[in-house]
Amino acid sequence: MKTVSLILIVCTISLLSSCGGGSSSSTSGGGPSVPPPLTASLTLLQVAPGNASVAATATQQFTATGKYSDGTSKDLTSLALWSSSDSSVASVNNAGLAAGVVVGVVTLTAQFGAMQGTATLNVTNAGTNLIAISISPAAPSVPVNTTQQLTATGSYGDGSSRDLTALVTWSSSSTAVATVDANGLLTAVKAGSSNISATLGSVSQSTTVTVTAPTIASIAVTPVGLTLGIGINQQYTATATYSDGSSQDLASGVTWNSSTTPVATVSGSGLVTTVGAGNTTITATVGSFSDSSTLTVVAAHLLSIAVSPATTSIALGTTQQFSAVGSFDDGSTQLLTSASWSSSSGAVASVGSTGLATAVGIGSTTITAASGGVTGTASLSVSAATLVSIAVTPANSSMAVGTTKQFTATGTFSDSSTQDISASVLWSSSSAATATINNQGAATSIATGTSTITATLGSVSGSTQLTVSTAYLTSITISPADQRIAKGTLLKFTATGHFSDGSTATNLSGLSWKSSKPNIASIRSSGVVHGKKSGTATISATASGVTGTTTLTVGTGTLVSLAITPATATVTLGSTQQFVATGSFSDSTTQDITLTTHWSSSSASVATIANAPSVGGLATANGSGTATIGANSGGITSSPPAILTVQ
Repeated sequence: MKTVSLILIVCTISLLSSCGGGSSSSTSGGGPSVPPPLTASLTLLQVAPGNASVAATATQQFTATGKYSDGTSKDLTSLALWSSSDSSVASVNNAGLAAGVVVGVVTLTAQFGAMQGTATLNVTNAGTNLIAISISPAAPSVPVNTTQQLTATGSYGDGSSRDLTALVTWSSSSTAVATVDANGLLTAVKAGSSNISATLGSVSQSTTVTVTAPTIASIAVTPVGLTLGIGINQQYTATATYSDGSSQDLASGVTWNSSTTPVATVSGSGLVTTVGAGNTTITATVGSFSDSSTLTVVAAHLLSIAVSPATTSIALGTTQQFSAVGSFDDGSTQLLTSASWSSSSGAVASVGSTGLATAVGIGSTTITAASGGVTGTASLSVSAATLVSIAVTPANSSMAVGTTKQFTATGTFSDSSTQDISASVLWSSSSAATATINNQGAATSIATGTSTITATLGSVSGSTQLTVSTAYLTSITISPADQRIAKGTLLKFTATGHFSDGSTATNLSGLSWKSSKPNIASIRSSGVVHGKKSGTATISATASGVTGTTTLTVGTGTLVSLAITPATATVTLGSTQQFVATGSFSDSTTQDITLTTHWSSSSASVATIANAPSVGGLATANGSGTATIGANSGGITSSPPAILTVQ
């Protein structure tokens, strides 16, 4: 009878729940809601962050998110059973809060039912002899609706320094004014001030950020004048120019619109998805200000996606960068910078929005890139190999003051394999007064002297010497100089620094670009300028207090025709051929428009041809025969097309 009564009670509760008459259940103590009904099964338990570094005695919060068969997600952090592979290196409590104990690497596991998810925690000696933390930029002033990347640098008793941005705990005294995430990215919410703090162990530092509400003079949308195929995601950006002449990319507060949604749609963050052939206008509006960019979509459908590397093996606790290239039915290819990434087994590896996979558990997983309903995959295996040594390159190098140098850390493992582990190690400089180095291995020279650059992962480290010479920056030249472009086109500028010893370099530290009239020509941090409307603007490049300038004129002409060079070409199987598209405009000017042109090949079996942003106009010979190479910019096509013969 007791059993029958229990069954009746359970059935009654089930019926009441299915009617939706009651409130949703929750765990005791104010925990998260229980998982969805049994009709949705748990398919993945994902632990985030998948790979993290923390100093001994410091803590790191991990979360466990359940992914269900009906597409829903639930925070299971407080419901999961947490464990550490070696509690003597790092422990973890029932809330997913890990604490570093000694230097080493551990695997943290969250278990919910029969499902497990894992993450790797690298406990470093970053907290040892830490005497101070500095935050840069100090006391920044940030316009509302924009972001600012903050950096935390630790100073040690031996004079060395390390980038602790990813290790410190960030906080904001007033989240209504500004928020800051775990990676130090500050988001300005509304006008006011807030104290931003960075803490590691017992050492803390803070700076005051002022969020301003400056008067917007204009906004500019980039990119401009693109011609794309169907099934591509393209990120657009709205940049505000203020009354004081400064400019900043807007992270929020922008209303986006596509004039023809059957051609392309646009999300609230400015991510455009091409849907069908035709023309549309992408518009951004902020208050009474708006700007737009014309987008042409050609009838080239995404057929397949190739993910590279296609098959690779990495060690536990390291990373692997994947890329996705789409192949279209018009014989063209394109790097898909906004593809959606996923891992079939979050317990083996997680993958971020940029395609960077992090190994969190031993085993195999499938990495998938998706765009417009088309997917491509790669196989990733994670081995139990342990790190034996680290080699830092370039070895014993030198650089001038005010420049940057990229270092690489190559790990040798117990199975004799080698791997680029630059993104996994903790970088440090023995002399912060001479040079600093960030978590990506990019060193910035400060003053003449020597420093030891060290890469550390767990208890293994490698180092090399860096010498900063007495040469200093004297002037900057911008090339190409004094250019003229058409409205709706782009141009790539390069800044070259000239030093006191007669040397030159393009790797200038802290280089910033500026346009005197962004409504005429807006320029990105990469040096790519977009022509917005007719007029003249001064383009400047500044580094180490030195500025170089050039004049850019945006013409009134519209594209009339385009020509491809070379008109005919013959190549051997497996080789490449670079084609260039030159546009002729109504004001009798001509211009290289290779990067804003959509390229096509009549026979992909003979040759495919790449579109920007990677290598626009570069054809790859795949088989013997002849292919017709076409170009389309805003609906204007090449006439005649080019002919490529593969022998």
